Amino acid sequence: MKNRLRITLLAFALISPAFVPAYAHDTACQTEDGVAKQQVQQAIDTWIDAVNSRQSEAVASLYEENAVLLPTLSPKVANTPLLRKGYFDKFTAHPGLIGMVNEEHIRIYGDIAINSGLYTFTYDKDGQTVIVPARFSFVYHKTPQGWMIIDHHSSKLPVE
Repeated sequence: MKNRLRITLLAFALISPAFVPAYAHDTACQTEDGVAKQQVQQAIDTWIDAVNSRQSEAVASLYEENAVLLPTLSPKVANTPLLRKGYFDKFTAHPGLIGMVNEEHIRIYGDIAINSGLYTFTYDKDGQTVIVPARFSFVYHKTPQGWMIIDHHSSKLPVE
């Protein structure tokens, strides 16, 4: 019930910019948000480093147990630790895999954070370099272990 209320409040915050609590403008809150934004920035850097290390276990460990992953290169929802690990086993096995964040937008809502933007993956296939520009949305939950991923959507960037 508590999570359902949190999600409902988050939805209102995303839909209506006017739904910003008064405390969001306090100096102390802005300082806390600045620290939280730096921590979320570090969380995505850690995710990219884990992908670039090609260690699927390291990538999968950044997700809370009940997190949902809508992956870039698979039509299947990965909503269990086993399914996420299986996806990252295949994804990180691409020879020469390198990921890079190109643009990101971090928003903090208490112990929930959203980071949306664009990233690019490159890897080798049959002697050719494959470039996959994609968009992402990571939703994080602040835990005693740090900002853990609870929802991650990634899809190939449409061609204009």
